[in-house]
Amino acid sequence: MKRIIIFVFLFIIIIVFAFTFIKVKENYVISFEYADENYTSEKTITSKKTNDVFYSADINSPNMSEPILDNIIKPIESSNFITIIIDDSGNTLDYTDRYFKLAYEYGITFAVLPDSPHSIDFSYAAYSNDVDVILHMPMEGSGYFGEKTIIRIGMNKDEVFNLLDYSFSKVPYANGMNNHTGSLACKDINIVSYMIDYAKNNNKYFVDSYTSAESVIYDLALENDVGTAKRNVFLDNDRDYDSIMKQWRELIKLSKEYGIAVGIGHYQSEETLKVLENNLPLLYEDNIVSVNITEVLTKKLE
Repeated sequence: MKRIIIFVFLFIIIIVFAFTFIKVKENYVISFEYADENYTSEKTITSKKTNDVFYSADINSPNMSEPILDNIIKPIESSNFITIIIDDSGNTLDYTDRYFKLAYEYGITFAVLPDSPHSIDFSYAAYSNDVDVILHMPMEGSGYFGEKTIIRIGMNKDEVFNLLDYSFSKVPYANGMNNHTGSLACKDINIVSYMIDYAKNNNKYFVDSYTSAESVIYDLALENDVGTAKRNVFLDNDRDYDSIMKQWRELIKLSKEYGIAVGIGHYQSEETLKVLENNLPLLYEDNIVSVNITEVLTKKLE
C-alpha cells in the first residue's frame, strides 16, 4: 500500500512538471533543426511569443542608418537604386518559386545560414535560377540561439579562417557574406580584421548588417579595399504587413535621398514576401531600380 501511495504521488508530480514545462516551452522557446543531426537549442526570452529568431536576435540593433556607400558606383546615373537581402535563407524550401521569380526579375539576394537544413540545396536551386546568394555568417551577439557554426570573440585567425572555409562550402556560389546577429563580435577589431583578411584573400565582399551602432565591419572593409555596404533598413523587425510597409517607405525615401539604399528582410516572414510582391513592380513609378548586392559591389555597373 505504501508503495502504491508513493507511486501515485510521484506520478502526480511528473504530470504537473510536464504540463508546466510544455506551457513555458510554448511561449518562450526558440528552436533550430540542422541538416547533419536533429539539434534543438532552447533559450529563455522575455519578448513576444514567436518561433522566429529575428524577433529576439540583436533586437536592440539600430533600425535604420543613413547610407554610407561612397565606394559604390551607381549602375545608372539617372536612376535611384535599392538592393534587397533576405536573411535566414536555407531553413526551408517553402516560397522558393515565389521568391526566385521576384529575385530573377528584381535582383534580390538571399543570405543563407551555413548550418540551415537546406543550405546547399537552396544555394544550388538559386544558382540554377540565376539568383544571387551570399553567406549569412553567424557572429557572437547579445544572446546565443543554438548556432553550431559561429564566430566568437577570442578566436584566433586560423579558427576564423577554418570556420569561414567550412561555411562557404555550405553555401555554394556565394560571392560574399553578411553577418547574422553579431552585436558583440562585429565591434571586435581583431575578429572583424580576420574576417576582412579572409574576404580579401578569397575575393569575397562583406556587407555590414549593422546589428550594432559600434560595428567596425564597414569601416575596416573600406580601409582594406574589400567590397562592402551597410544595411540601411530592417524591413521586418515587426512582422505585420503595415509595419513592413512603413519600413519599405523608409527604404524608398533613403534611395531617393542618397541614390541607393540597402534593405534586409527575413525569409521566414511571409508578410515580407507579400510586401515585395506587391511593391517591387511599382518601383518604376519612382524611377527606382532594384539590383542585387553582388552586381553593385563587384561588377560596378555604370
